[in-house]
Amino acid sequence: MIIVTGGAGFIGSALIWQLNNLGIDNILVVDRLGTANKWQNLNKRAFRTAIHKDEFLPWLERGADGAAVEAIFHLGASSSTTETDCDYLMSNNVNYSISLWKYCTRNKIPYIYASSAATYGDGSEGFSDEMKKVPSLRPLNPYGFSKQKFDHWVSFQTKAPPFWAGLKFFNVYGPQEYHKGSQASVVPQFVPQVLNTSAIKLFKSYRNDYAHGAQQRDFVYVKDCVKIMAHLYRNAAKAKSGLYNVGSGEARSFADLARAVFKAMDNAEPRLEFIEMPEALRSQYQYHTQAELMRLREFAGYMEPMTKIEDGVADYVRNYLLKNDRYL
Repeated sequence: MIIVTGGAGFIGSALIWQLNNLGIDNILVVDRLGTANKWQNLNKRAFRTAIHKDEFLPWLERGADGAAVEAIFHLGASSSTTETDCDYLMSNNVNYSISLWKYCTRNKIPYIYASSAATYGDGSEGFSDEMKKVPSLRPLNPYGFSKQKFDHWVSFQTKAPPFWAGLKFFNVYGPQEYHKGSQASVVPQFVPQVLNTSAIKLFKSYRNDYAHGAQQRDFVYVKDCVKIMAHLYRNAAKAKSGLYNVGSGEARSFADLARAVFKAMDNAEPRLEFIEMPEALRSQYQYHTQAELMRLREFAGYMEPMTKIEDGVADYVRNYLLKNDRYL
């Protein structure tokens, strides 16, 4: 059995889609489904059963009902970059991850968990995913801090699962993110703007070295992310344990992303409008991110090309966002 925590979430449910594509359906989903529409992320997916996040650790400690656990993908955490409750983040994002690490170590189970590019802070220390760089990173928000604390804890461990990978996801976009609201990528926010006004609003820049709309991100398509995760699972015996950046390896501007949306929607007259950024975000704002992919290529052996934003946005917009059925 493969366990996916956060399995009804954005990347988790997309991972289950990828595993299903590989003929794998012996999957346990761990999540809080609640009363929102997150269940729709699982509506077309094949998996054995689901368990509430709060019941999961006791279930494991009781012996997992005798199930043979092949791997744990730990994607279940608070991913809100605006969360300010640090006690909650330490409990949910750090201590919960530690419990799963110890379980996988004791039971010799591969462990693949979600870290974040938010750990890189303002980027002044670069974007290297080498473990030796972890202590020098200074995140800009509590969410990044929580992800950094677990990576740092891992760096001190003398006992580990037989294979482990901490995935530093950059700016992921794609199907299954609809429940995230304001925390979703900007692509599903851009589409209704084009439909309603034929314009896209972007934040102004507050640095002289970046024009309005020229702020850069490493935008990575969720389908690439889940291919990488499936590759790590299938090559756990050969890949090297460690942190891995999960990005496109290319920094592109928000204006580039907006133009890709206009093109995907066959809008021949793109128009950008620049608006003020909320005061609370300005001190936490990253102006440039770009994943270094050397370790992913060399030590994990993942050699597939990454999707350009023009191609990823075209697929996302035309085959999902503009369709009645937007789900994988």
